Amino acid sequence: MPYVRVLRGGQITMPKEVRDGLEIKEGDILEVEMEKDRVVLKPKILLDKGKAWARLDQVIGKSSKRQHKIPEEEVERDALAAIRALRSKQP
Repeated sequence: MPYVRVLRGGQITMPKEVRDGLEIKEGDILEVEMEKDRVVLKPKILLDKGKAWARLDQVIGKSSKRQHKIPEEEVERDALAAIRALRSKQP
């Protein structure tokens, strides 16, 4: 397992094989959590709130135009699919 050194200001350099394995690039956002005596870094994607709400409005508008009653699970599935699609388009 590779080691890292903590530099001034608490900075560390993540080993290349770890970055490559997780597809982490410069400028990516990582969530930091403490779990007992461990530090856990999780890659995250931030969404523009306005774009997310606009896309959600599109999905809800599309589902409300249908003639028959739509099961709540289907609406939720469509909304989650739209959110995932938006996240995948983020730089």
